[in-house]
Amino acid sequence: MDIAREEFMKKYRISPGQFADSQLSWDELREIAEDYERRQPELDRIRNEFIREYFLDREEVMGLQSYRSRCKAAEHVVEKIVRKRIENYVKYKNLSKDNYWMFLTDLIGIRGLLLYREDWVRFHTYITGRIENAPERYIKGDSVHDYVSDGSVFMAEPPKVHIRAGDFHEIYADWIPLEHILDRKHYRSIHYIVNYRGTYIEIQIRTLFEEGWGEIDHDILYPCQKDNPMLLEFSELLNRLSGMGDEMGSYYHRLQAVPEASFRGKRAAVSKPQTGQLHFSNHGSLASVGNVRTFQDAIDSVVRE
Repeated sequence: MDIAREEFMKKYRISPGQFADSQLSWDELREIAEDYERRQPELDRIRNEFIREYFLDREEVMGLQSYRSRCKAAEHVVEKIVRKRIENYVKYKNLSKDNYWMFLTDLIGIRGLLLYREDWVRFHTYITGRIENAPERYIKGDSVHDYVSDGSVFMAEPPKVHIRAGDFHEIYADWIPLEHILDRKHYRSIHYIVNYRGTYIEIQIRTLFEEGWGEIDHDILYPCQKDNPMLLEFSELLNRLSGMGDEMGSYYHRLQAVPEASFRGKRAAVSKPQTGQLHFSNHGSLASVGNVRTFQDAIDSVVRE
């Protein structure tokens, strides 16, 4: 991690007071970064192994339009550790260079993208059908005590849904307990934390609309400008638009089931009855069409009158 402390704090908008609250020294953080950089090749190997085992060439059965993956950058690992110590010192107070990977469950991340929100059910049934999801194996609160490295594969946390107030949550209610369907004003995503033979992997599932908004929001707001009221308000507007896009996409998808014969298209708004009169569905009919042959002729006729 080739960055000085002052530059790091300025880049991530961490004040001297906040850094002091974390009760971490810069030397400790550099040691963590150096250790993590040494581990990255092994994390990349594990990431690729997991993808081959569960994701590769399975997009259709999983209901995914596409997916991508990454290992967290060392600088971002350090930034997250500082933030977590500031936000919840008690939970993270025992974090050190010897155990930080037991606390951070997103060092490896996979992002799955859905074309339609309803396709999530296919992914959920796929992943929970192949990876054990037993509450007794969840992390209970003590990250070191609850860490397991026995070579097994299981859900380390309950699957969680993050939605906005007013979103259609019933799609998730039959599959995930209500206490794990969370209202996050500026966030939409479904999260799975997997313990893959001693390494945590975070899987996030979003629609394409959610991903587009989320990438813009992450670039502007996260993690440094979450308290900027002007940017937060604009972020909320984009969030609403992405939710509306998903609703319209789902509606568009359901329209396929509507019989074509029962659909009244745009041309039906102006029809030419067999009587020879031009009929406007929202204006009644003209008494006489005269030289009216096209829709433009009809408009010109009305204007002349």
